[in-house]
Amino acid sequence: MKTLKIIDWPEQRFYGDSHPLHRWRKLMTAHDVQVEFFNSHLDPALDQADYLLIHSRYFKSWQHLQTRNAENEERLLRYLEGMRSKVGRLIWFDAADSSGSADLGLFPFVDLILKKQLLKDRSYYTGPGSRRDLRIWLNKPGAQPATPFQPCTPTDLPRLRLAWNLGLNDYRYYAYKTSRLSNVLSRRLYPDKVVPVFKTRIHDLAFRGTLHADSSVNQISAQRNTLLQLLGTLGRNVVTGKYVGKAAYLRELRNSKVSISPYGWGEICYRDFETFLAGSLLIKPDMGHLETFPDLFIANQTYLPVSWNLTNLPELIDCVLDNYNEYRHIAHDAQDHYRQQSNDGIAFVQSLLKNIE
Repeated sequence: MKTLKIIDWPEQRFYGDSHPLHRWRKLMTAHDVQVEFFNSHLDPALDQADYLLIHSRYFKSWQHLQTRNAENEERLLRYLEGMRSKVGRLIWFDAADSSGSADLGLFPFVDLILKKQLLKDRSYYTGPGSRRDLRIWLNKPGAQPATPFQPCTPTDLPRLRLAWNLGLNDYRYYAYKTSRLSNVLSRRLYPDKVVPVFKTRIHDLAFRGTLHADSSVNQISAQRNTLLQLLGTLGRNVVTGKYVGKAAYLRELRNSKVSISPYGWGEICYRDFETFLAGSLLIKPDMGHLETFPDLFIANQTYLPVSWNLTNLPELIDCVLDNYNEYRHIAHDAQDHYRQQSNDGIAFVQSLLKNIE
């Protein structure tokens, strides 16, 4: 029996990225891998692991580019260098939201880097990072990238592997302080709330948010700002405005025909999967450049794609709402596909074991 030891992200260890490892822990054991979780990188029990997986946000002061500096980088590299000699395979779980990575400089200190989503064109990671944005959709011809990144070498690319995306998080609703039950509460006792697609929906479209001044550091608000400025011009029954509580937000989504999910820090968002469960029809910037697991974003089958600059979004919204019954099957197929993929423990275990070998 091999051991996979996890240094988890303390703030979201109950329902976050590690949730499928908790959920299918027994299945991992059946595949001869024992999964163990740790909250301290100094725990001596980490030594001699066959696999040691480190959630990047455990080292949050280094993970956040705004607080990354020479001092915390030196501490991290010293730790990685020491642990690599003590474990069979040292794996860095780059939990950043986008398909780009600011962590490629760690390759000399780890065996593998896993990411929740990867670019199909892997050569992007080896190109001149000083001329390419960490977030590929923000590249502008002739302009300096808002967030440049350190590329890796072509020989490192085989060690950049696919992990699993946010679709395997826990989307069951938890009241105050009950989220700590997430990793132990069986879905037989508390299943996902799946709303029938073919129900009366009183809202045309739902998207809540506020305008943000684009920062020269990242420009992550670009699509969100464009969308928010557009919503008031549509002449439709649109639910928008400032953020509301989670329960109210889910009620709105479950009563909306269409849900729009722009890119932000990354391409994939919690809203994508909340939309599938709510039975709303997902419209989203084109995801065709991504490889991700599970594969939930199939253009015109599980979502409707729009261009990254959203120029064709008003026309698509009008077309969908004017002919809603002709598009509704996409929301139904997306919901069925998500339910099947997000409950397939065998596929998760097989994918993970293939990518950590």
